Amino acid sequence: MGRRVVEHLNLNLFQPGGRKVTDVWLPTWVREDFRKRLALAEHLQFFERLGIVKVHEIAQGEPLHADGVKVRAFRMAQPGLTAFLLEQRRKRIVLAVDDTKGWRPGDDLLEPDVLVLEAGWFERDPRGRVIVPRGHWIRDAEASFEETLKIIDRVRPKRTILTHIEELNARSYADYGLLEREYRDHHLQFAYDGLRVKV
Repeated sequence: MGRRVVEHLNLNLFQPGGRKVTDVWLPTWVREDFRKRLALAEHLQFFERLGIVKVHEIAQGEPLHADGVKVRAFRMAQPGLTAFLLEQRRKRIVLAVDDTKGWRPGDDLLEPDVLVLEAGWFERDPRGRVIVPRGHWIRDAEASFEETLKIIDRVRPKRTILTHIEELNARSYADYGLLEREYRDHHLQFAYDGLRVKV
């Protein structure tokens, strides 16, 4: 959740007056999830009492403006998860980087300049060997690569970056390069550490 980072950046035990405050923005459904799980809400309340965070709640689709970027949060199918729409100077980016199983993006998220999604799992490795057998729990819990392609088809982005790439997929980056060429009509690219995207 990043709370230790906030604590170390903002709390100086030797100069109590030198505290910084970080604004934390939580969509309503995420804040509700924080109240139910792992005492996440209590941690943020503790930081508010210390004076190092200020928690704000935003509703679905409610705009938040930060450094010239309009950010809006949208609920996803999996409980507590969020997709974000970032807009600046007619450029639109949709971030839905994890747990897209069962997600059907609403009209507000269609036709962005860039869509960032999880890659999804693959049933077979590049040699055709089964790596996710029938009946495996991941089939019901996580989106497959084929389901990811269906989301891309619905959203119709100019470009898609696929991330959340798992070792489970048994693929090298060269293998992903072959997939990029095979699915060039989806305008997709597999992410890598240090990737920079110009919009």
